[in-house]
Amino acid sequence: MKILNLYCSRTGNTGKIAATIAAAAYGLGHDVRSVRIQAEPETETVEMLDYDAVFIGSGVYSWLPPQPMYRFITKQHERYAARGLIRPNSPRLPGKTAVVYATFGGPHTGMNEGLITPKFLGQLPDHLGFEVVAEWLFPGEFKVPGYTQYSVGGRLGDLRGHPDEDDLRRAAQMTTKILQHHNRR
Repeated sequence: MKILNLYCSRTGNTGKIAATIAAAAYGLGHDVRSVRIQAEPETETVEMLDYDAVFIGSGVYSWLPPQPMYRFITKQHERYAARGLIRPNSPRLPGKTAVVYATFGGPHTGMNEGLITPKFLGQLPDHLGFEVVAEWLFPGEFKVPGYTQYSVGGRLGDLRGHPDEDDLRRAAQMTTKILQHHNRR
């Protein structure tokens, strides 16, 4: 199976999850392409429709993905719409699945701060006809210099070191389960 592993990682938290997803998929014998969206996403071209499964992840900044990922998703949507591939009712494409995920610190309102980003990330594959089969949230240490208090005093507790080995093990297990299920379809 061809898998696209698309992510934006500014502090390394999402990069850890993306690397775990890639390793799990590769370990199952799949062809994996990982693409990191950085400062100039307009230059990156990715043909999502060439893949059977797509994983899309990013950190959370003020409830949304960081600007490079936001611009990338928006530009991709415009590109697909111009080609007539965004259609009313977003008909499902057989055999196409997507998983979206976010890493976040939730220093103020906890889990609620992370909920919007996966919903946003899932809109592009859903509009294209992929079935979004999972939305994952992973805790992540708040790594902005001078803001350590947000990693230790938020509603989610002490997040220093997250995503940690347990988070990465959970990401690998969930990836394996999704891909094994996809293979049985």
